[in-house]
Amino acid sequence: MMTTPALWLLDLDDTLFEASGGMLRAIHVRMNAYICRELGVNDEEASALRTAYWARYGATFLGLWLHHRIDPTDFLKAAHNFDPSPFIRYMGSPAADVARLKGRKVLFTNGPRNYAEAVLKCLGLTHAFDGVVTSTDMKALGRWRPKPDALMLQDVCRRYGVRPSEAVLVDDSPMNLRCAHGVGLKTVWCTGSRRRHGRLDHPMRLLYVDAVVPHIRALSRLHF
Repeated sequence: MMTTPALWLLDLDDTLFEASGGMLRAIHVRMNAYICRELGVNDEEASALRTAYWARYGATFLGLWLHHRIDPTDFLKAAHNFDPSPFIRYMGSPAADVARLKGRKVLFTNGPRNYAEAVLKCLGLTHAFDGVVTSTDMKALGRWRPKPDALMLQDVCRRYGVRPSEAVLVDDSPMNLRCAHGVGLKTVWCTGSRRRHGRLDHPMRLLYVDAVVPHIRALSRLHF
């Protein structure tokens, strides 16, 4: 039994802060504009593509790359190239909540590095993590591998010298948690933001979820 995780993998949007409060809409508007421009479709069609690819692959940019050969780096940078500070929502002290976690901590997000670093700065978390793994780092064996991807989870564990059974993924997405459970990681579902904004897909306890928390401040009280 694992008592203290050797490695925490923490998601960003709707996990470390409340992205559903406006941040996700700001990103989606920019994603739609990019898709309209590159594929010659209208906003309604762009929104449908964005939603369908996210539901199928867990990341819109992966669908755009696989089906339209759109460069993920360019797409993600354009969609996240804005000041995130007006959209940051957080209850309490994120630095204190993260600092209470024993073991190494890695930010693990499907957002690009420019966005992740800007949000961490707004939250006062620039120096709170032992590493940052973003979508622009998620490439292996010649293909992009954002969450959920078993090989990428295994690769991140190897990078930090831990077995999957010694790591925990904290995420708001059941799709990502299911993949992590299959690899052997412990899983924590952070539900608070999704619940407040009516985006809780699975109201019942899921078999591949080891713990459910409404906010990351509850993580330090968990025992695995």
